[in-house]
Amino acid sequence: MAAKRKKPESPAGAPAYMVTWGDMCTLMLCFFVFLLAMSHIDPYRFTVAASSFMNAFSGVLKELPQVLITKNITVPKMGGDEQNKKIAVEAAYTMQQELKKENLDEAVKVQVTDNGIAIKIADPICFDVGQATLKKEFIGVLLQLKDIVMKKMPKAEIRVEGHTDDTPISTREYPSNWELSAARALRVVKFMKNELGVDPRRLSAVGYGEYRPIMPNDTPANKQKNRRIEIYIEYLEKK
Repeated sequence: MAAKRKKPESPAGAPAYMVTWGDMCTLMLCFFVFLLAMSHIDPYRFTVAASSFMNAFSGVLKELPQVLITKNITVPKMGGDEQNKKIAVEAAYTMQQELKKENLDEAVKVQVTDNGIAIKIADPICFDVGQATLKKEFIGVLLQLKDIVMKKMPKAEIRVEGHTDDTPISTREYPSNWELSAARALRVVKFMKNELGVDPRRLSAVGYGEYRPIMPNDTPANKQKNRRIEIYIEYLEKK
């Protein structure tokens, strides 16, 4: 009678503690995934942290890449007062959300620049054609600036620029588009002083007429985009 073959011994398995260790690592991973899912990531801090990694692995960056926070708000380049830049990002984001509630986000663009905040208000929100009287919708937009210019950025310089299309104008009050654009910018500056309580030493008005278009003046729609007011709230001190 043939002898039974002896089965080869199976290799020893992982130590018993490895099962507990693997379960603990899995639970820790799930815990941190849940924390990340419930957290609110600050886009500005995230961008700065990402740039640090890029500096470490790819050499020194000349500038920080722009990261889109909303459709029109971008993080500025590195340099200057980082705390003020964060305040500018938060203020611009808050204003953009308020504009969406009023359905004005298409006519009013808010963008963070290297020096502060740029707000571009297009027709027909600002003024009637050939006039320099503030419209009701425009006043509402300007009132939203009070919290920014009086509380969040109380020392910022504010420059208001007036722009027109290339349609000629020649009236007793406004002999050319230069006078019209300057009058519109000055009207905004006076409103900020009188109604928002902004220190007039922080304010300036500029009229560019039709000489700085953002679109060709070849269609009514493009002409409307060129008729605009631009407000720059700049926190960096000029050297």
